[in-house]
Amino acid sequence: MPRKVWTALAVLALLCTWLSAMPAVAGYGAIAWDQTTGKSGWVWNEPTPQKAAAGAMRECGISGCKVVIHTDAKQCAALATTKDGKAAGGAARSTKDAARLAALTQCQKRKAGDCILQTSDCNK
Repeated sequence: MPRKVWTALAVLALLCTWLSAMPAVAGYGAIAWDQTTGKSGWVWNEPTPQKAAAGAMRECGISGCKVVIHTDAKQCAALATTKDGKAAGGAARSTKDAARLAALTQCQKRKAGDCILQTSDCNK
């Protein structure tokens, strides 16, 4: 075989080895919240929706926590609560700013006091 073919095959083999060694793209997130205590927890960039939900529940740390937001790859989410955490608004949107605004708007609709952004982030 000509030298160019061998070089191309070697480069292709190197690329295949390199790509197979890369970590899987993580792209799921979740936010959990407990209305009674106001506790919340969140995770981003988990490999599956189930791991994201379990991680958010674990971070929340209270048996009354419920997952209130699920996100997919390249999606952003936010959670806003009142100071005591007992009223909340959450949203998932395509940008972090849009998710923040929607979460704050939803929280303020509950007319339970001033709302504070607790978290906002995006999956990769």
